[in-house]
Amino acid sequence: MFVPVCDSYQKPLMPTTPARARRWIKSGKATAFWEGGMFCVRLNVEPSDHVLQPIALGIDPGSKREGYSVISAAHTYLNIQAEARERVKDAEEESTRMRRTRRNRKTPCRKPRQNRRQSKKKLPPSTRARWQWKLRLARFLCQSFPVSIVVVEDIKANSIVFSQGKRAKENRMVGRFLRGSSVAHWSNILNGAKPMWVARWRGN
Repeated sequence: MFVPVCDSYQKPLMPTTPARARRWIKSGKATAFWEGGMFCVRLNVEPSDHVLQPIALGIDPGSKREGYSVISAAHTYLNIQAEARERVKDAEEESTRMRRTRRNRKTPCRKPRQNRRQSKKKLPPSTRARWQWKLRLARFLCQSFPVSIVVVEDIKANSIVFSQGKRAKENRMVGRFLRGSSVAHWSNILNGAKPMWVARWRGN
């Protein structure tokens, strides 16, 4: 187990051991704080060294649970398991039902209009919510650890099983969503970390 460390400007530094973090807090060299349920320390003095080792953030996506690991060549700094976003589809269906009920009650004689918000190029709300949840967690971990690269489990969108149908269409939309922005854009979101998963996406 390691404790995230940051300087006085909230810039992440190399993690330290709990024993060393306690010595820093006791001597006044650092201040303890909690960030997102994770115990961290902030240095009150200038760090002795600014050299950062290469640290990778690995993400194992899943339909129900997702795994996140912060590792380097020598240590494993963090292993967590997060619950994937669910019930988005049910919430959207309830919102649609309430909206239709409200329109029938407020404007019963209005002619039907085309749904201008609906577009075939957009991701389904459930898929977008899952990937935005991954980005929020990855951004939080990149702000706590000096992550230099982010790697997501590589998948092939258009396989033999899902080459046709709704699943293949959704996978192609995810591919366009990920590749729609430049690597520099995702690197800016992830606090400067290089996102390998954008370059390694193999969907069409």
